[in-house]
Amino acid sequence: MANIEMISEKTSGLTLFRSFALKKSSFLIHIFFLFLALFLSRAVMFEAAVPFLLPLWAIVKQRYENEKWAVLVGGLIGALSLSLGQVFILGLQLVLYEAFTRFKYWKLPIGISVSLAIFLGQFMWQGISHMGIPPLIVQLYIYYEVILAFLMTIFMNLFLVQPHRFWAAGWSYERVGAGLVILAMVLTGVQSVVVSYFGLYPFLLHLAICIAAITGGVPIAAMVATIVGALVGIAKLSFTGMISVYAMTGVVAGLFSKIGRFGVVIGSLIPSVFFFFYDATLPLDNVYFVSIAIAGIVFFALPKSMVAFLYDAIHPKRDEVLLQRQQWLTEHTTEKLESFQNFVLFMKELVFDRFTSTETINESSKVEPSATCLSCFRYDSCWGTKNTMEPIIQDWFVARAGVKESEQIRAEKRIKAQCVKSTRLLEELDHQLYTDKMNGQFYHGKKMIALQLRDLSNHLNKLMEDMRDETLSFKTIEEELEQQFKRAQVQCFQIDVLNNTVGERVVICSFAQKNRTHEDQYMLCERIVLPILYDVFAEPFQVEKISDQKNPFAHVQIRFRSAVRYEIEYDIYSRAKNSAWVSGDTHAIFHIHPGLVAVMLSDGMGQSREAQRESRRLVRLMRECLSYNMNPETAMHTLHYVMSLNREVDMYATIDFALVDLQKGSLWSWKAGSMSTYILRGEKLLKVDGAAAPVGFMPVFSIETEKVNLLADDFVVMVSDGVFSGEFDWEEQEKYLVKLLKMRIQNDMPIEVILYDVMEQFGEVYPVDDDCTVIMFTVNHVVPKWAGFSPLSKEIS
Repeated sequence: MANIEMISEKTSGLTLFRSFALKKSSFLIHIFFLFLALFLSRAVMFEAAVPFLLPLWAIVKQRYENEKWAVLVGGLIGALSLSLGQVFILGLQLVLYEAFTRFKYWKLPIGISVSLAIFLGQFMWQGISHMGIPPLIVQLYIYYEVILAFLMTIFMNLFLVQPHRFWAAGWSYERVGAGLVILAMVLTGVQSVVVSYFGLYPFLLHLAICIAAITGGVPIAAMVATIVGALVGIAKLSFTGMISVYAMTGVVAGLFSKIGRFGVVIGSLIPSVFFFFYDATLPLDNVYFVSIAIAGIVFFALPKSMVAFLYDAIHPKRDEVLLQRQQWLTEHTTEKLESFQNFVLFMKELVFDRFTSTETINESSKVEPSATCLSCFRYDSCWGTKNTMEPIIQDWFVARAGVKESEQIRAEKRIKAQCVKSTRLLEELDHQLYTDKMNGQFYHGKKMIALQLRDLSNHLNKLMEDMRDETLSFKTIEEELEQQFKRAQVQCFQIDVLNNTVGERVVICSFAQKNRTHEDQYMLCERIVLPILYDVFAEPFQVEKISDQKNPFAHVQIRFRSAVRYEIEYDIYSRAKNSAWVSGDTHAIFHIHPGLVAVMLSDGMGQSREAQRESRRLVRLMRECLSYNMNPETAMHTLHYVMSLNREVDMYATIDFALVDLQKGSLWSWKAGSMSTYILRGEKLLKVDGAAAPVGFMPVFSIETEKVNLLADDFVVMVSDGVFSGEFDWEEQEKYLVKLLKMRIQNDMPIEVILYDVMEQFGEVYPVDDDCTVIMFTVNHVVPKWAGFSPLSKEIS
């Protein structure tokens, strides 16, 4: 009990830790968007405030549903720090944008909606302020604000991708450039934030240059410093020497990045010190140096995990990813080949080892007296002490093995001259010669197939050794599903295949939420997603669960499971002849997987233990073949071949084999010498007949496959030939049996009782004098308990 309590405490502690980590991450994301909105709402270009908050609101509302309120609060605070008029303009623009996006008769692109909202909002505000049409200079400011807002919407769209792809998506030049533009606009919004000797603008810019230098080296650091410095200078309408200071800071910090963080900090200070003495007109005062010094201290305090993460994002370790893919491919290929090799070894054992005697067949067998000679009155004179008959028969075998017809005729004349029953003797010798030839051919056929399978197994061993060192292209099932969803224009950003076993597959798909109701989600699943899953996996699926997720962003998570739409109920009636212990009938019912059931009924010829052994062996081998994923028709042909080669005893057995597909509601039937299968569908009767001979009986074997689509509440009956007596008309017995079954089914009698009741009444009219087995099963729809309601089942008080 103490151990259980300790485990429970550890589990609860781990759960609390994960919950705290998620809340911490969500809190940091909200803080990031809050300050981003705060600074963008204060951005200034060309000595005028620009509405950069509205593009941020448009993208965040579309992709970051949970963070939109942080953006709104941050934007209002930033606008309030400028003036009340700026707050009113911002609110008016947000209202206009929401009106444009919610208008149901036509939908505008996001950039157009943002531009129109800014244009109309500013015109309305300036028109009220100037009591009419605003002056031309004011109109020009409005026009350039519209253009800048449109461009900023494009940059926001490039940089703020979907949350799950923010770090996974590639950092292209377009996306990096968009991020630098956004950073420059943020810096323009914090230029006036100065506390004593600390300035937020030089602090953030210097910290960004140091991080770029340690993670990307000279190219990234120089690009960040130059682009951001130039954009900030353009925004201030002052192309000062500070652009040179920023550019040199990025280059020198990148050059010293090989030394580590200390080298980056020292390298970033050198250009500032140099320009301080070189150009006295630059604004390199106490605020600037204190701010970059604090930036260097904060840079030292950054966790190593953060720096390593940024470094991996800029320089992905593609070699390790490639090695992992190669290792996965090698293991996957080896597993498939080993499975196939086990199948080959099983076939070799099945065909050769189990059915081939260890004794070799001698080419020259000893001549023994035939049945004709043993019953003849001249047996002693022919086979006695002189034994004159044996060399004559031996010569006849040698002559028949040759190609000279004259020697064959001469050998036959010698037998006719010696034997008084030569006609019967020659017939027996021909039959014996044919039997010897057939045994030799069968033995050769078994040996030939076994050797071929052995060679194939050796080839697979060599192939496995060669492929362990090779790399092949591959595509996972998740990638294939993703491609199918893209073709259908379904925005599915994450696919997890939890179980890929046939009949037990579980797939979880996460879809972007676009104001869909649950009815819309079901419509999407039924008409688009489920057909795609059926095409990829070749089996039906069903929606198991739909859940709305809020973390890390709002999305819909749908769980799909293999649809086993039918369930099977069955009963078996089996009785040996004269109520003996030994029966020649054998049956088996088992699940190959949850959506597929195999039903077997075999009848050995006779009522002896040999008949029982033959039928049981046939069912066991058939089940073993299915376990190695062998096609049922191929399995029956193979079993017929290997059983027909076993000529030690003249034994054979029938097989009635059916597969019930519980996913699609189909019945596949294979018969070899078995009785008809009856399908009772209300008042209708469907019969599945087979004309093939029993397994191992005829030299030429053909098998027929028949498929029947089952309906709910269909009853399928499989019988052995011992049910019907040979003393009465078979059609009458069949009609009477079907009549009794229909009567019990119409009376809603449980399936566990139907067969025993029917066979007892059937035996009173048509006595059963042989081994008999009857298998009866029905399929019904799988209905959850909550899906059915009957007002008579429970009184409602």
